[in-house]
Amino acid sequence: MKKSICLLCVSMCVIFLYANEPLDSGLDAYARSDWSSAILSFRKAATASDAGAEPWYWLVMAELSAEKYDVALQDMERFFSSFPDDARVGDILYQKGRVLYLSGNYEQSITTFYQFITKWPDHSMIASAYYWVGECLYAVGRYEEARTVFNLVLEKYPQGIKREAAQYRVALIDQTDKEDELIKLLKISHEESLKIIEDYQRREKTYEQAISTYQKRIAGMMKDTRLTDLEEQLNDEKLKNSQLLDRISVLEAQNDELSKALTLASPNSQKQGTTSEEARKKAIEELKKKAEDLQSRYDTQTGGGK
Repeated sequence: MKKSICLLCVSMCVIFLYANEPLDSGLDAYARSDWSSAILSFRKAATASDAGAEPWYWLVMAELSAEKYDVALQDMERFFSSFPDDARVGDILYQKGRVLYLSGNYEQSITTFYQFITKWPDHSMIASAYYWVGECLYAVGRYEEARTVFNLVLEKYPQGIKREAAQYRVALIDQTDKEDELIKLLKISHEESLKIIEDYQRREKTYEQAISTYQKRIAGMMKDTRLTDLEEQLNDEKLKNSQLLDRISVLEAQNDELSKALTLASPNSQKQGTTSEEARKKAIEELKKKAEDLQSRYDTQTGGGK
């Protein structure tokens, strides 16, 4: 009987040691930072029928160390569903927030960290959780919110391991604010310069248009002045021509009277007088024709005598 009991105990010890061999191998590889071997051993231990939370926890840790974030997130969800009451759920949730941050899923990371902070407010990683919330906010450009969170880390957890990192981020945000202010001032100055240049170009164009208009008006005025002078000159010439025609008419009348007087006074010389009278009439006709031609030419230049 005693022999049977001893054999049973030995068998149970062998079975226990065999069952824990993958876990021990995984821990040994993990201690040596041999992440690939550790992952293989922990997954083998986790798939055993009687496996508990231990191999799953270390499997997640090994996957995080190997930066296999997608696989780690899947195994985290298995851990939450399989061991919701395990004391290390908070640790895994914190690591989930970190993985989401490292993967660039900042909004999901913030949500996860706040879940962790709300459910485990006394956890040793609370200060770090707040810090990573600040990092997520900083990454998406929400600098004022990030500053608030970093300052909370500095004020509420002055001895925390993230103190110096939070101070550095606050300094960067302050520097960013100064740079943004300078950029805004530079932008305003640039826009003002562009406005001044545009106003100058607009005024210059308006000035050129005004000069062109004035030049056209001056040219028109000068043209009008020349026409007025020419019309006055033509009117003077027309008046002189009219006076000349009147003078010719008077001379014709006087010549007619003289011709009649000569005819009456010298009947014997009628033939000679007739010849002289014809010459005078011809000369007068030519003079009258020249005057009429001149009158016609002036009338044409002034618009047909109108």
